[in-house]
Amino acid sequence: MKFNLLFFIRLLLRHIALLIAAPIILASLVFYLTRDQPKVYNSKARVYTGIASGSTIELDNTKLDFRATNTAYDNLLNLIKARTTIERVGLQLFAQHMALDSVDTKIISREKYIALMEIVPEEVKELAVKGDVQKTYENFEKLKASNHTNFIYELINLKHPDYSIEKIVGRISVRRILSSDFVDIEFESEDPAICQNTLLILSDVFVKLNADIKVNQSDAVVKYFQGQLNTSTKQLRSAEDELLDFNRTHNIINYYEQTKHIASEKEHFELEYQKVHIKHFAAKAVLETLESKLKTHEKKRLSSEEIIGLRNELADINFEISMKTLGVESDSTIQVQNAKDVVALNKRAAGLKAQLTQQVDQLYGTDYDEKTLASTDILTDWLENTIIFEGTKAQLRVMDQKRLEFEKLYQVFSPLGATMKRLERKIDIAEREYLSLLHSLGLAKLRQQNVELKSNLKLIEVPFFPINPKPSKRMILVVVAGLMGVILVAFTVLILEFLDGNINTATRAEDRIELKVSSIFPVIHEKSKKMDYNYLKNKAVNAISRNIILNQFKKEKDGRPVVNMFFSTQEGEGKTFICQHLISKLCELEYKTLHVTYDTFDLGLDNDCYHKLLYTVSDHLYKISQIEEFDREATIADFSYFDFIILEIPCIIKSPFPVKLAATMDYTFLVTRANRAWSAADKNALSLFNKATTGPEPTIILNGVKVLEMETVLGDLPKKRSFIRRWVKKVVQFRFFTKKSIA
Repeated sequence: MKFNLLFFIRLLLRHIALLIAAPIILASLVFYLTRDQPKVYNSKARVYTGIASGSTIELDNTKLDFRATNTAYDNLLNLIKARTTIERVGLQLFAQHMALDSVDTKIISREKYIALMEIVPEEVKELAVKGDVQKTYENFEKLKASNHTNFIYELINLKHPDYSIEKIVGRISVRRILSSDFVDIEFESEDPAICQNTLLILSDVFVKLNADIKVNQSDAVVKYFQGQLNTSTKQLRSAEDELLDFNRTHNIINYYEQTKHIASEKEHFELEYQKVHIKHFAAKAVLETLESKLKTHEKKRLSSEEIIGLRNELADINFEISMKTLGVESDSTIQVQNAKDVVALNKRAAGLKAQLTQQVDQLYGTDYDEKTLASTDILTDWLENTIIFEGTKAQLRVMDQKRLEFEKLYQVFSPLGATMKRLERKIDIAEREYLSLLHSLGLAKLRQQNVELKSNLKLIEVPFFPINPKPSKRMILVVVAGLMGVILVAFTVLILEFLDGNINTATRAEDRIELKVSSIFPVIHEKSKKMDYNYLKNKAVNAISRNIILNQFKKEKDGRPVVNMFFSTQEGEGKTFICQHLISKLCELEYKTLHVTYDTFDLGLDNDCYHKLLYTVSDHLYKISQIEEFDREATIADFSYFDFIILEIPCIIKSPFPVKLAATMDYTFLVTRANRAWSAADKNALSLFNKATTGPEPTIILNGVKVLEMETVLGDLPKKRSFIRRWVKKVVQFRFFTKKSIA
């Protein structure tokens, strides 16, 4: 049998009574249990969040981050259903009810209020401040936090339908409206006043919590950057003060300009020093040459006290001039005073030079030396070079002192540069850190303002007071119960069908018995008027008899009848029933048939073509080797008179069977019922039978198969069907264009 849609439909139709009864029972049970189902009221609040498209003060941030937006909405929805939020809502609702002086149907119904007053202990009632909900809430909050066994803690954390966290969360529905900035919060309750007030309290609580969380986060960031900025400011001022003290200590106005000026002065000084040095030694060489040309008495005259005094005085004046002109004084007042002194000293030097010239002129006349050179020319040259020599000598003395001063300045300024660099680097790092923190603080404050702007949620739709209850789900529950009954029964039937260990079909028989099926015979229900069972029975008998007759033609012509053995492994398999119908068909076809059986059942056949030979079941069966041995009274003169011999033996598990005779059988048929399982005992008995006999391998006649299984042999069964049923069958078999004829 194919497991198609038609198979499943037929399988379910066989259990139609159960498929109808189970849903009716379940639906009736649900209908009865929900008879006292309370009315449920529903209210809704709509909140504008502004998360997706709200205003912002971050002007450079115009991009919409969908991931961040979805995260923000997830956080908001989770905050609404958070334990902290719902706990505050439940406690505030309880405080609101306990603060009433009398029943107020806008806050709580009379039935709910009376039931509440009955369960609240006196010590809790004493904490309620009539008319002051906030004070009552604070008192209840203190009591709840005192321990875990007080009434309020248990009221909030257990399963009270109006105040417990579990029940409130179960009745809240939160959803974002498509991709908009709106969030709908729905709540349902048996009391319309509690429904409205719970939503009002919930809206107020979660808006405040959201604002507190957002603002506290941004405040913490701003405070952090402010603290870091104060620390950085102190570090920057400390570094700047350290540099200021350093400059004061070492008299530094502008280190880099000062060092540049000193280097420039040093370079200029060195050039001047080289010039003076060359001029000094040139004058010295000329003096040595001129003095070598003078006579001894002339040299003595030039060494007189007056001339030496004038020379020394001139040398001192030149030294002072050099000291004042080559100084590195930076004070402008001193520079001006030095300039005035240099003018006076130059006048004094000019006077000394004139006196020295006059003294030399008085000492010598216009005599000529032995080389015909006028002595006055030599003395003039000597005088000029003496003045130059004495001047450059004084300058060199001063320059040597100045060189030492430059060296001392370099020794002072060289380490100051490294220290200056370190201090400036320290200031630069502190300044960068300060600017970075200042920028971060500005961003944090901007973010703080933006968060405060966005965290300002607005209640667009205030929860309304519900008047009409929600439509009851009672009928839906009844329908669902009925459907579940159908589904459970259908599922159970299908599972049991697939797990059924019975043989049932020819395919299973071949798989489990490991023999070929030669014929099948249906189970007959005479009570059914829709099925033509006579037709089915006739067709099944024709199939069995056809196999018997065909086997006759396969056998070699030796004048002996075809012997067919029918056996079974268990009792009650229907061998006699099969033999009765088979022999009736053979007699109808005028075949002479001998029925050898142990069953005394009268087949009711009175015909010259039929003869019955009855034997007794005993151990003597083991010794029988020929079919003639069953006729102990010799009632049959010639066995070749018969066309077919039908040998029926008892079940091979409990009774003996003719082993030797089985080896001579022309054909052997195993009759077994389809509505039983093929057990290990059956398998072992059949295996022993096959080993004990050397005859042909048996084939199976499957008895009592379901009528629908006959379709594998006969096609569509002869059954009265309406047009609708025939059409439905075509539909489930997907045979939409099937015709009964070619035309």
